[in-house]
Amino acid sequence: MNYYEILYIVNPNHNKDNISSIIEEINDFILSNKENVMKHEFWAKKQLAYNVEKNKYGNYVLLHCELSNPSFVNEIKNFLNLNKEVLKSLIVKLEEKPNFEAKRDDELEKGEE
Repeated sequence: MNYYEILYIVNPNHNKDNISSIIEEINDFILSNKENVMKHEFWAKKQLAYNVEKNKYGNYVLLHCELSNPSFVNEIKNFLNLNKEVLKSLIVKLEEKPNFEAKRDDELEKGEE
């Protein structure tokens, strides 16, 4: 199995309900191809380093998935590029399975300091 981290930026003019439907659409696309979505979360609306399609801000969404077919990455990339609501995307192949509990423990430790 190959593990991937996908970060994509959604048009800033959408509210959380619209973003949820976009997330659901992307989830459905991945699941319809019999692949596994491990974690899919909305981060926040943040300022971009440079304007993208005349937008100064963007809604950041992070997706972790497990793909059995490495060539499916190109299909995901095409799907995100063709989606008018996605401004930019970045796909990174991970060396090992992401450990979500370790990240959470680090966040808790930082909060205690």
